[in-house]
Amino acid sequence: MATNKVAKIKEYYNSRYSNRGDEAFRPREAYPEFLDYLGVSSGRRLLDVGCGNGFLLSAAEQRGLQTFGIDISEAAAELARKNAPNSEIRVGRAENLDYPDDYFDYLTCLGTLEHCLDIDKALSEMYRVTKKDARICIMVPNLNYIMWKLHGQAGTEQQEINEQLFSLKEWLSILNRNDFTVQKNLQDKWGTRNIHIFGSKNLKDILLRMLMKLLWYFMPLRFTYQFIFICIKKEGQNR
Repeated sequence: MATNKVAKIKEYYNSRYSNRGDEAFRPREAYPEFLDYLGVSSGRRLLDVGCGNGFLLSAAEQRGLQTFGIDISEAAAELARKNAPNSEIRVGRAENLDYPDDYFDYLTCLGTLEHCLDIDKALSEMYRVTKKDARICIMVPNLNYIMWKLHGQAGTEQQEINEQLFSLKEWLSILNRNDFTVQKNLQDKWGTRNIHIFGSKNLKDILLRMLMKLLWYFMPLRFTYQFIFICIKKEGQNR
């Protein structure tokens, strides 16, 4: 059964990246801020789990990092090799990271963990391959996103393959039981940048877009679309 699910996930992402290319998900300019959250320093190693088309790796290359990416999709890996030519890209699953123990200074996992068949195993692997003082950035969707509640949605369009949604409290519990300490909880505000208040001259539309923008900025974290967690390993933890 698990083998069939893995094949279905691979098929979905291969199709998406083959058909949409660099427009499969958010654009290139969305990624440098994640490196800012981590406070990266040049010369250190970064692994992007679920690297997609390689936009984050490309941004990390420009900051002088040694960059590595892994994705379940062969089509995504092919794009990543073009967009981030100085990165080492592999095809594989988050639950089986083929890298040495205590190897990476930074790790990013953006919109990937919720699609893993075994979230705890994926987090265990992320723990294993990162150094003691590594910084980890994980972005995941919120079960209680207010717009899904209002529209009766059960998640993103990727629900059709595999998408495990949890509340803020539940995600924090999952990270905690896997020996990660969350240093910062941040709101993913990328969606607000696509709301152009004066995109038309219709007053009603302008007011609606203004309201949407305000809603995003003042929305309580527990109702936001996605959470960004900046984590470190728990001190004194041995495995």
